[in-house]
Amino acid sequence: MQESYILNEGYNSQNLISHSSGAHIYIRNKKYLDLSNCAGSQILGHNNLIIKKCLKDLSKKKISNYANPNIHAIEFSKTLKKVIPNFSKFVFCNSGSESIMKALRICRALTKKEIIINASGSWHGSLNETLYNADKNLNNLSLSDGLPNDTKNKIKFIPYGNIKKSKKILDKFKSKTCCILLEPIQGSLPNIANINYIRFLQDYAKKNNLIFFLDEMITGLRDEGKSFQTNNNIKSDISVFGKAFGGGFPLGVIAISPKIYSKLKKKKLKIFFGGTFSGNSINMYVANKVTSYLTKHKIIYSSLKKKTLKFSNTINKFSEKKNLDIKVYSYCSMARIVFSNRTINNRSQRDFFEKKNNSKIQNFQNFIKQNKIFYPKNGIIFFSNAFTNKDLSFLIKVFKEGLNKYF
Repeated sequence: MQESYILNEGYNSQNLISHSSGAHIYIRNKKYLDLSNCAGSQILGHNNLIIKKCLKDLSKKKISNYANPNIHAIEFSKTLKKVIPNFSKFVFCNSGSESIMKALRICRALTKKEIIINASGSWHGSLNETLYNADKNLNNLSLSDGLPNDTKNKIKFIPYGNIKKSKKILDKFKSKTCCILLEPIQGSLPNIANINYIRFLQDYAKKNNLIFFLDEMITGLRDEGKSFQTNNNIKSDISVFGKAFGGGFPLGVIAISPKIYSKLKKKKLKIFFGGTFSGNSINMYVANKVTSYLTKHKIIYSSLKKKTLKFSNTINKFSEKKNLDIKVYSYCSMARIVFSNRTINNRSQRDFFEKKNNSKIQNFQNFIKQNKIFYPKNGIIFFSNAFTNKDLSFLIKVFKEGLNKYF
């Protein structure tokens, strides 16, 4: 999540990134090991060879933006079809938030219903309708001022992982529900997904004629070069993708299943998707080249997973040995330190148990920054292929020192 540069006083000249290379970013000409990698978008690392070649190609091939359909969007669609084969049509957007917004437009147009059922702990970008969190009682907590009054009542939360409680809420609101929306792997707690829970939601949606909507902005392409649902035999009606597919260029993709597309054609619904830069030639060309490269070089994913497991396993063993109040959760090439060693099953529990460690967390994060490591504010660590074994050893060393000092 990228915050406002204007309204947030935390941004000043001392915090601004000027340039980057490989696994590092530079702030006031000081080199930092980057644990964000553009919020997970940069699997290959900053200014990688593929991006450099694309930039040269754009000039050589005279590719510009046209605000009209173009061959590069068609070529990217063909590549996507190979990576996420369960979908028949793709709508290109400029961001994850925009793709969620337009996908919800599809859900409401088809169902004529307005309530979104959202699994707690998921994050779906900065659009008004999803800028809410659930408290421990599943009440809506707004994440921003300025939200329209009616949006709060149009999103209802179900507790991620709890089938019994989720079914009770679903039964109550199913007659008014347009879709069931969730991240299968949540950045708030990136561990092995509760497959049984996700399959329950998939089956419930099918049985009750609701749209099953998966947000794979994070897991798309990062999950072994495919998607979470492809790798786990899950089938959604609508999904959104982006981030890694764009290689650091702005991108959102709405993927529509054959079933939903057939309904859209049959009902001849008028749904607006346009935008000046939606499916623009430059981003489509880059996304196609990055995606094609990543799908052809699967060894990248085994290397990333190996590094991520080494980081999480080493820190967890160190924590157990020292009896520290932390635990690392990871999935594929993403990880997160939860600042509590208790068993955590969802975001609400994480937030509750971390509260008592807030001052320690701040001291730890300051220590990490002092040691020239850029630790993302949202806490989600994304590894890139630019990470060397030397980088990983340095990261583990500094984290051990910081955790031992403050926890």
